[in-house]
Amino acid sequence: MLKQLAQLSNETEGRYASSTELQFIKDYIESVDTRISAYEKIQLAEAEIVSKVAEIRNAAEPELFAKVSQVDGTSVCRRDFANILRHSAAALLFDDRDRMPENFLLWYKIIVRTFSYDRAAGVTYKVVQEVAQEYLTTQESTLFNPILQLNQVVLG
Repeated sequence: MLKQLAQLSNETEGRYASSTELQFIKDYIESVDTRISAYEKIQLAEAEIVSKVAEIRNAAEPELFAKVSQVDGTSVCRRDFANILRHSAAALLFDDRDRMPENFLLWYKIIVRTFSYDRAAGVTYKVVQEVAQEYLTTQESTLFNPILQLNQVVLG
């Protein structure tokens, strides 16, 4: 949303924006209550979501972090996943999926590859979409899922 507003400002310098150019603002305004609601639910349930994702991931792949590196993969993954969840919630709130790969996911992808956590990331980001839906309405999930899918594609 913020990039789109900046782009609109630049493109319409010295003229009025057309209805077509303003449509993204109307769409955002129509979805803002849902976005805020989802953001707040994710914020309140963050620890629960992180724990549930870790529990499901560990049940599916109990040896996921065994001998991957000398770093405790479980705690690192939980910390990093919480950070990604926060960034994802912010992307949802501002309707700005582009900020995820530019500001965070590409950096985190390097970390994942460096510590050979590819498999862990793949499992984690498949599970998170299912877990997040338990906390959100269908309408909220519809807005949040594309961001979670982007996380899975980039990291998994």
